[in-house]
Amino acid sequence: MTTVIKNGKLISDNKIEENLNLYFKDGKITAITKENLPYDTEIDAKGAYVSPGFIDIHVHGGAGFEFVDGTEEAIKEAANIHAKHGTTTIYPTISAYDNKKTVIALDALKKYKDDADVLPNIYGAHLEGPYFSPKQTGAQDPSYIRTPDPDEYEKLFADYGDVIKRWSYAPELSGADEFLNFLNEKGIVAAAGHTDAEYDHIKKAYDNGMKLITHLYSCTSTITRKSGFRILGVIETSYLYDDIDVETIADGCHLPPNLLKLIYKIKTDEHMCLVTDAIRHGGMSDIENVTCENGNMPYKIEDGVAKLVDGSAFAGSIATTDILVRTCTKRAGIALESAVKMITEVPARIMKLDTKGSLKVGYDADIVIFDDDINVIKTIVNDKII
Repeated sequence: MTTVIKNGKLISDNKIEENLNLYFKDGKITAITKENLPYDTEIDAKGAYVSPGFIDIHVHGGAGFEFVDGTEEAIKEAANIHAKHGTTTIYPTISAYDNKKTVIALDALKKYKDDADVLPNIYGAHLEGPYFSPKQTGAQDPSYIRTPDPDEYEKLFADYGDVIKRWSYAPELSGADEFLNFLNEKGIVAAAGHTDAEYDHIKKAYDNGMKLITHLYSCTSTITRKSGFRILGVIETSYLYDDIDVETIADGCHLPPNLLKLIYKIKTDEHMCLVTDAIRHGGMSDIENVTCENGNMPYKIEDGVAKLVDGSAFAGSIATTDILVRTCTKRAGIALESAVKMITEVPARIMKLDTKGSLKVGYDADIVIFDDDINVIKTIVNDKII
């Protein structure tokens, strides 16, 4: 059955075009043209924007659940609330825990990621830890932070290599070089995160293929001094190398609008990637002043963001991908087509998704329709209209 989307403003390849009809069938875009071709179903966009579906490569949960809960309900509910806000592909993220809890979460993802009731595409998991710097734990539980253990990560890959697609780690740790070699060998995307690395550490990892920074400015080192001499940290090194991609939590809290402008000015829409880093309360409303337990790291929802109860650090966001685009365009003054690129084309490239992230013939028909205020009207994924 062929569906056509008419009367929309199509956003793709860093431009906005009108008076084009987009046709899709069996989950694939079949034509983008001014011509009126045969179709079975029509969607009238009524002047709204038509964009590639949003791709979130760093998201822990939503709707009151986290993927680490390791249940069928948690995976479905957490994933599906994000689909309602325009996310068509997600990479469920698992923080640092003991091996047993990590295995339970990965096992559940393996079982349910392709379930028909899961609305967005789940192409694999992002392990955010546990190989991190004790100095940059943020909201991660320090009791679970450790150095790379070959017995542990080799066993995890042996059992869940079809699920693990990305792994964040601290490149300065003992055993980190061998760990990066392992990730490269297995085709897992490596990212530097929760790291106190200096320039030499990042440069060495960069030379060995690590080209992604997990949530820039959150638990990433900056310039320090040794005997009076300044040494670059993760932030400055990521700016120094043009082709390093940087995650940005554009919820308006983790990174204020002016800082988003700075990152965009330096990294451009080629290498700035928007992520939610949403936790259990992602996509929920009326949750201000709620205190929650998260292992040994209790947090509260306050001022539209999750904070550790002592207020010393943020503990993740409650954002959805539409909020990221809205923050970039309405508060940071970034062009809409650039903001869309940073939540579609850039994450698709990072995760090697060859048929996603753009509106092109032959690409997957993952599509979001939204209005001028970035309110999502429809999300289309796997021929489902949400």
